[in-house]
Amino acid sequence: MFPALREFVQMGKPVWGTCAGLIFLANKAIGQKTGGQYLVGGLDCTVHRNFFGSQIQSFEAELSVPELVSKEGGPETFCGIFIRAPAILEAGPEVQVLADYPVPSSRLLSSDSSIEDQTENAEKESKVIVAVRQGNILATAFHPELTADTRWHSYFVKMSNEIREEASSSSLVPAQVSSTSQYQQPRNDLPIYR
Repeated sequence: MFPALREFVQMGKPVWGTCAGLIFLANKAIGQKTGGQYLVGGLDCTVHRNFFGSQIQSFEAELSVPELVSKEGGPETFCGIFIRAPAILEAGPEVQVLADYPVPSSRLLSSDSSIEDQTENAEKESKVIVAVRQGNILATAFHPELTADTRWHSYFVKMSNEIREEASSSSLVPAQVSSTSQYQQPRNDLPIYR
C-alpha cells in the first residue's frame, strides 16, 4: 500500500495523520524499531517515534492552539491526549507549527545522541512540536478523536475544502455542474471493496 499512499499524498489530496499517522507522513524518523520504519513521507520534518515513552507513560495536556482558535474559535487551549506519542524534533521552512509542548532540555537532548554538550542546557526548558500543517497535510502527535472537542476535525474539513477549491480553480477544463450536483454523493478516489 505504501506506493499508493505516497502517490495520494503527492497528488495533493488532503491527508491527516494522528500519532502513528504523523510518523508515517514524516520524511525522516528516528527512534525506529529494529529494521527501520517504512514512511509515506511528504511532511518535511524529523519525527521521533515514542518520544514521550511507552504506553504506561501516556498523558493528557492542555496545548496552546492559537491557529485553531483563530479558525475555529473556542477555548485558547486544546486537551491533547498523548498515547505512546511521537514528537516532531525538526520542521522544514514550509511547515506551519500549530502546537508545541514544553519538555526539559535534557529530555530533548537525550533523544539526539549527536548533540555534543548535553550538560550545559540540561536545566532549561525546550519545546517539541506536536501539531503541524504543510500544504495538504495535517499532522498531530495526539489523538483529537478521543475528545468531545471537534475543532481539529472542523479545521481539517475546511482545509480539505480549501484544497479542493484551489485545485478546481487551477484546472484548465471548466467543471460541468448540474443543478442537482449538490445532492449527489462525492466521487471517492479510493477503491471500495464489497
